Amino acid sequence: MNNLDWNSIAVGVGMTVVAHPFTYAKVLVQLGHEPLAPVMRRNMFFRKQLQYPSVFAYIKHINTTDGYVGLYRGLLPRIFANASTSITYSLVGTVSCKIKCLCRVLKQTHNAWRFPISQTTREMAARCSAIIISQPFHVIAIRTMAEFVGHETIYTNIFTSTAEIYREDGILGFFAGIMPRLASEVITIWLCNLLAHTVNTYVLTDTTDLKDLRQYTHLVVGYVAQIITYPLSVTSTVMAASGTRLRAGNPPCMPVYRGWLECLKDLHKTGASNRGSSMFFRKAAAHLYSASAV
Repeated sequence: MNNLDWNSIAVGVGMTVVAHPFTYAKVLVQLGHEPLAPVMRRNMFFRKQLQYPSVFAYIKHINTTDGYVGLYRGLLPRIFANASTSITYSLVGTVSCKIKCLCRVLKQTHNAWRFPISQTTREMAARCSAIIISQPFHVIAIRTMAEFVGHETIYTNIFTSTAEIYREDGILGFFAGIMPRLASEVITIWLCNLLAHTVNTYVLTDTTDLKDLRQYTHLVVGYVAQIITYPLSVTSTVMAASGTRLRAGNPPCMPVYRGWLECLKDLHKTGASNRGSSMFFRKAAAHLYSASAV
């Protein structure tokens, strides 16, 4: 892409604005904040289980507590994060244009794996660069939304948030939670591209009646990859807030973790590594249910 696609960036910003209340609720759930008591309901398999209210009830609770404007807490840094992600991805794609041309040449070689590997490496470099550039805004957004738990007013805007993070943690504070986020992206890219290539090349071949299913391969593989890497997403969100001056980032709301691997292990051990993965059928484990409500 020689020029930035500003239309796509504008559409992305619009979608960010529209979906922000849902993202806000999901972030709070990933942080472990459950202000609404669970109730006994039937799950999607019609079995009775203890469930937290749906995302709509959560959004209603936020609206009741902070008003309509409160639903958009953390929106501005999220817009900056998503816009910087799109711009960086486009710019890195432009710089690697020659590599893309080389990939087309490699595709014509007899080695069926050289092209997908080169293409995947290029995509990984672009996406990881975008994550690194956008991470400071991502951290500010997470911490701003996490203020809902303790009703703090520390991260009131981009400038005060930047000063707070630098004062507390230095430069590294702007990249809190970046490692699990990068790991999730790398695993997703390689799993999607190489597994989809394998299926399309060796299973859904031109000689089979199932070749028309190729268009759905990436969709299915992407869904599987999302399930596999979701605990890393939760870990990234938790690490972005852990150990800060926020109530949400300290006991009893969450432990203060020394590193993201310790966090991931603890989330898995307590059965919290997938919290927020479903916003409708939200099972409440008996040993996890505590009045995190304030």
